[in-house]
This record gives sequence, structure tokens and C-alpha cells, in this order.
Amino acid sequence: MFKPIKHYSNLSEGIVNQILEAINKGKLKSGDKLPSEREMCIMFSVSRTVIRDALKTLAGLGVVTIRHGMGTFINEVNGEEEDVSRLASLLQISQGTIEELYQIREILESQAVIWCTQKATVKDLKELDDIISKAKKAIDTSKLPLLDAEFHLKIAEASGNRVLMRLMVNLLDLLGESRAKALLVPGRQKLSVLEHEAILEAIKKGNEKLAQERMLLHLTNVFADIRKHTNISQN
Repeated sequence: MFKPIKHYSNLSEGIVNQILEAINKGKLKSGDKLPSEREMCIMFSVSRTVIRDALKTLAGLGVVTIRHGMGTFINEVNGEEEDVSRLASLLQISQGTIEELYQIREILESQAVIWCTQKATVKDLKELDDIISKAKKAIDTSKLPLLDAEFHLKIAEASGNRVLMRLMVNLLDLLGESRAKALLVPGRQKLSVLEHEAILEAIKKGNEKLAQERMLLHLTNVFADIRKHTNISQN
């Protein structure tokens, strides 16, 4: 079911993506128990720390439950979420569809950030602050794609719309490789953190329009870097 992670890619995000793909394809179902940490270390050819980082991310997304002394289990999803997940699994990433997926991402996240600005709690804002702080302090840059995803997913979660949240999980999964490549562009990692800070600043001010403008600018900049450093052609 799983295959070793290529060591030039983000390791923990690669594991997250493979597990999400297995769920989307029906290879893993609600209630299934994942292999032990030791077994997954062998399957993915990574360290236990990487496995734990991946499981922590999946637990944070509500995909799995970690039961200490018993193992890690796939959570149950309702029919609506399962339909969304299956729909996303039908999409095939190619250079021709990455731009289309970013267009959908702009639609989803431009609305998510408005709802987040309206509904975010003090706890939500602190978690967004913490994600940015971790990204600033990160010595291991391989963790940055995961922190980038956490920031965007937290905004989706704080929007209060569960369907939007599920769509974002699948969308970021589909765009995982291109997002990782974008963060390898010289200067992009620092710029993304600064752009995240600007978005959060607007959210804290309660300025919905500014938050939306900054989110759209961020996504436009990221896609421009992807297009500039890959073979995606402009229409």
C-alpha cells in the first residue's frame, strides 16, 4: 500500500499524502488500524520522528485518532465528507490542471479568510500565531511545507465550514508536490511567512476586505513562482 519516501521531498508531508490517498482510494477505511511506528519506518524508509510528525498532522486534521498503547486508527467520516474525498481522488494532477486547482483554491480561500475574520476565536488566532512563529524559527526547512499547509488549513477550520475544510485538505493534498517545489524557490520560504503574517494581521484587525486581498496576493505570488520554475505554460 505504501512506498518509500524520496529523500529530496518533504518526508512527513509525503507520508501524510500517501495515507490520505489510501483513504481516498478506499484502501484504508474508517476504523482501520495503521501499521505500528516501527513497521511504517521500514515501509517509508524514514525515522520514527518523521512518522510521528506525520501522525501528529493527520490527528490534527481529524483524519486519525492516536490511542496510546493501542495504535493509530482511521476516523469515521460522514457521507458528505466521504463524497468530497472521493471526488478529489478522481482528479489527476498534471501541468494542465495545477493552474485550474489554484483557481479553485483562490475561490475557496478568499471566502475562508473572510469567514475566519468574522468568526476566529482568541484560541484560533493564537494557533495561527504559533504556526507562523514555528515557521520563523524552523532550522529544518523540510518542515516548512507542513507548517504552510497548517496555516491555510487553520484558516479553513476557523471559518466554521466543515465542507470547506474537507475540500481544503484534499486540495492541498493534490497540490502537495507543487507547493513543496514553490518553497524551494530562492526567497519563497521567507516571503510566504511574511505574507502569512500580513494575512493574520488583517484578520486580527477584523478587516475582511484586506484579509481577502492579502490572501489572493499570496496565492497569486506562490503560483507565479511555481509557473516560473516549472514547465507550466501561460494561457
